Amino acid sequence: MSKKVVDAEVVLPKTNSIVKQKKAKSVQKNKLLLILGGVVLVLIVFFLVYSILFSTNYKYSFNISGVDFVSNDFTPSVFFKEFKDNNSFLVSVDVVDNSSNAWVVNSMNLWLVALNADRKETILVVRNVDSKGVLSDCLTNDSNVLDSRVVSKSECEFLLSDGNRARVIVSLSNKDFVLLEENKLSVFASSIQTISGVNYVVIKEMYSDFDDVLALINQKIGSVS
Repeated sequence: MSKKVVDAEVVLPKTNSIVKQKKAKSVQKNKLLLILGGVVLVLIVFFLVYSILFSTNYKYSFNISGVDFVSNDFTPSVFFKEFKDNNSFLVSVDVVDNSSNAWVVNSMNLWLVALNADRKETILVVRNVDSKGVLSDCLTNDSNVLDSRVVSKSECEFLLSDGNRARVIVSLSNKDFVLLEENKLSVFASSIQTISGVNYVVIKEMYSDFDDVLALINQKIGSVS
C-alpha cells in the first residue's frame, strides 16, 4: 500500500506540470493570434483610408514623367491633338495678395513661348487670390503683350469660364497632376517650386519639339545681350 501511494505521489506532479505547460502555450498562442489579428485590422484600415484619399475617380489615368494625367473623356494623346488645334488660348495663373513669384512667372512664360511659337492668339489672366485661395480680382493683357488692365472678380470669372477659348488654368494643389476636360487644361502643382517643372512636362506632351523652341529663344536672347 505504501509503495502504491508513493507511486501515485510521483505521477501526479508530472501530470500537473504538463497541464500547466499546455495552458501556458494556449495562452501564448491566443495572445499571438490577438496581436496578429490587430496587425491585420490596422493594415485593412490603412489600405481603406489610402484608397479613399488617394484613389482617383477618373476614367483615364496616366503617369508621364512623374506627373499624373487624369480625365473622364480623353487620353493625353487624343486630348492634346485636339487641344492644340484651337486658335485662341487663355493662360491663367494665380498670385497670392499681388505678390509676384519667379516660379509662377516662369510657368506663364513657358506657355507664352510655346503658344506664340505656334502662332496662337493668347490672352493672359493673372488671378489675385488671398492666402486661402479666394479670388479678389484679375489682371489681363487682352492678348496684347504690351498692355494690361485690372478686371473685377465677375469679369475675371467670365473670362475663365469662356468655352470659346482653349483654357490653360494653372493652380496650386496638394499634389502634382493634370486634369483634361473639354477645351480646358487644368495644371495643378504641389508647390510654387514645382509649377515650372509640371508645366514643362505638360507642354512637352502638347509640343514634342518644345526643347528646340526653347533653344532657339535662348539663342536669340544671347545674341541680343
